[in-house]
Amino acid sequence: MNLLHLLAEYHKEWLKMAHKFGAGDYAEDIVQEMYIRLNKYIDKPERIMYKNQPNKLFIWVTLRNMVRTFQNKKDLMLYTGDMVEYDIAEEEYDLIQAQGFEKIIDKVWDIMKDQHWYDYKMFEIYHTTNMSMRDIEKETGISLFSIFDTLRKSKEYVHEKIKEDYEDYQNNESERI
Repeated sequence: MNLLHLLAEYHKEWLKMAHKFGAGDYAEDIVQEMYIRLNKYIDKPERIMYKNQPNKLFIWVTLRNMVRTFQNKKDLMLYTGDMVEYDIAEEEYDLIQAQGFEKIIDKVWDIMKDQHWYDYKMFEIYHTTNMSMRDIEKETGISLFSIFDTLRKSKEYVHEKIKEDYEDYQNNESERI
């Protein structure tokens, strides 16, 4: 029997795990992504299997990490030049709110462009790639403390500058932005 077929026999159990981690309506998608991720271990089933059954601890850790990654990125906007992709269900899509949201995103990038180039680049790398602070550290050789401190100060600065606009957005007064 194929390893993925064996994993799929426990599909409902994996869904329950994902729900308990807080995946909500995205549990099915995250479990499917887990199957794709685990597909690379087809040649090494000992990593996934324990006594002819799926290693539930390994699956638990994999799902937990995937849900955490999802939760960290769920509200993250992907900036691609002039276009912003939203994580908003179509039936909840409100054009005025979306335009207000887009204005806030544009303001964030405009505010950051006024900052030192290092602060801007660090902000850009962190918020437009899938790289964690540790990944940035490994890739660039910049200390984790410097990365953390730069991002913290940038976040505080942006928060201070767009506080009123964001409050308008939260209060469904996007036309005031």
